[in-house]
Amino acid sequence: MGRAVAEAPSPRPTPQQADPSLTVAEVLLQELSLWGVERIYGVAGDAVLGFLDAVSKQAQVRVIPVKHEFHAGIMASAEAKLTGKVGVCFATMGPGFMNLLNGLADAHLDRTPVVAITGQAPVKQIGGDENQVIDQQVAIQPIARYSSLIVHPDAAVDRMYKALHLARTHGVVTHLSVPSDLFEQSQAQPLRPPVPWIHGQVAFSRDLLEPVLGVMRSCRRPMIVAGEGAWSARPDLPRLTQRWGGGLVTTLGGKGVVDEGFPFHVGGLGEGGSPEVPWLLQESDLILLIGSTYWPEGFVPRQPRAIQVDTAPENLGQRVQVEYGIVGDAGSVVALLADALSDHRPDQEWIDRVQAAHRQWKETVERESEFDGNPLPPQRVMGALSTHIPPDAIITVDTGDHTVWFNRNFRSRGQTLLYSGDWRTMGFGLPAALAAKLSQPHRPVVAVVGDGGLAMGLGELTTAVQEGTPITVVLMNNGSLQMEKSKMIMRGYGQAGVDLTNPDFVKVAEASGWRAERVRDATQLERALVDSLADPKPTLLDIPVQGVVPPLTGQKPLGSS
Repeated sequence: MGRAVAEAPSPRPTPQQADPSLTVAEVLLQELSLWGVERIYGVAGDAVLGFLDAVSKQAQVRVIPVKHEFHAGIMASAEAKLTGKVGVCFATMGPGFMNLLNGLADAHLDRTPVVAITGQAPVKQIGGDENQVIDQQVAIQPIARYSSLIVHPDAAVDRMYKALHLARTHGVVTHLSVPSDLFEQSQAQPLRPPVPWIHGQVAFSRDLLEPVLGVMRSCRRPMIVAGEGAWSARPDLPRLTQRWGGGLVTTLGGKGVVDEGFPFHVGGLGEGGSPEVPWLLQESDLILLIGSTYWPEGFVPRQPRAIQVDTAPENLGQRVQVEYGIVGDAGSVVALLADALSDHRPDQEWIDRVQAAHRQWKETVERESEFDGNPLPPQRVMGALSTHIPPDAIITVDTGDHTVWFNRNFRSRGQTLLYSGDWRTMGFGLPAALAAKLSQPHRPVVAVVGDGGLAMGLGELTTAVQEGTPITVVLMNNGSLQMEKSKMIMRGYGQAGVDLTNPDFVKVAEASGWRAERVRDATQLERALVDSLADPKPTLLDIPVQGVVPPLTGQKPLGSS
């Protein structure tokens, strides 16, 4: 994914005294602005009308009105994943609050800094049995690191500061409930700007890492698994891999961290990966995990010898027992390891094995990218996307059958990838693409979605027009929930509930103000991709694709535990 790290905000003087003319809503917005928040995503409702009134009277923080609170949460999460800054969303009480939770769960499980502001019943009604009243703090507890109900106007600044501070410093979801009658009340507390950060790096000495290096030098069949946290190591990862003589495997989050033509890269991991990877990992005598906790049963050895590098200590040994855990930035650790192995003599027989696996996988993907038919095979679509999506693009990938094909057949050239990692919610792709384009308007943005996921968020098509966001949506339309259907087929189940009755997506998109096209063949696909990336309007490419069962669906090559 190549997630960004936010730069420290510029120092600002702390106000010496409060402005008693400011309401709670106004200080919340000013506090958000001090922290660099430029936009907030949400849906209007009775319990936030006072908040929106304050929004209308200032220009620092924009509201992006969306059609469903779930998408507001996803957009805040996607913006934070992309920029490293805190994403912010809002909702009214009751149903609005509950709808928000799905999007916030994406941020929570992907350790993304998001603040949610939700309206609540007037103070005197809290705890009663009035319509839409629910204990928000209890409901959000599994998702938010911190949730507070503001019950006095003078608590607003401190609670907002704490919510922003915790989200930013820990990469977590935080939440404030504000009774609707408090938004317009005056408060008497000064604003609290963020503390400017001066970032330092932990300096690893050669002596400190010598035990790890001793283990690395002793092995003859090394493998590296690089995930989302490996992006900072991108300049030195090929050097380490080559000097150590290991095979390099990437997870979906690490896709693009090295050029996929690198002769030591052997493909992805899991159902969307290379079929040779599980066997290479099984044969390996040491696996180095860099910025990854992905460890799919049946595709990885049960009791490997492993070393793990991660910035978060809680990730070390989370999914697999490790011999050494290194807490630190992957970039600095990988550079040091590569330097220290400059005189290492790797096993040539293992290198030959790794590079043969690379060639075999490369030939497979290239051959599949030429598959043809009507409807088009998903492999052919991925081949065209690999060719035409520019390296500086942001790609948002929804959850579904197309995710497997993307992981398996898309040849990354370093594009930034946004996806729902551990939560894996459908409906992520379109709202995430909108947030990405709003956050970084100078970059091309492409959403790769399925018909099931897109159908969950068709209302946001008009949001794209409303906000003037020229994105490209590549719709892989197989008329079903194909991921589930494929698993049913492999298990011998009857396929109830997975075939979809879809609208005419082209007509729906055109009615929403988009340019839209149904793509029937490979020649048309190539042209349509080029045209869409140059179009000043948002564009939908509806591509009927074959419902092909991915080769590793439902399989566990190395068996179950």
